[in-house]
Amino acid sequence: MTPPGQRDYGTVRLSRHALERFVERFGVEPDQAEGRLRVALRRTRRLGRNPTNGAIAILALHEGRVLVAVLQDGSCLTVLTWNQFEPRLPDFGRARVPRKWGRTLARLAAPAEDPGPAGGPDA
Repeated sequence: MTPPGQRDYGTVRLSRHALERFVERFGVEPDQAEGRLRVALRRTRRLGRNPTNGAIAILALHEGRVLVAVLQDGSCLTVLTWNQFEPRLPDFGRARVPRKWGRTLARLAAPAEDPGPAGGPDA
């Protein structure tokens, strides 16, 4: 289960282009790309939506590096590094970097909390 404010996009369809860009930009072996990208997409934060074509940009982390995936119609179209995506922020409805940037990244990097026993903390 993802923490509040985060979304799980680990089951979206991955385009060949997205996998190729992931390999190219993050130095992942081609045979491991799909699995590692899906792991990164399990904990994401939505950055914005492009009103022109309905695509959404999501923020994720891969081995401590910021990854931005662009999704449309249930498919991951491409994967960008933060430096590649930052000039496109206005296309996705953002004038500047999201507030509390460090906190956002720290929450994505934090280990998932264990919900504990079924009976709650007093069980």
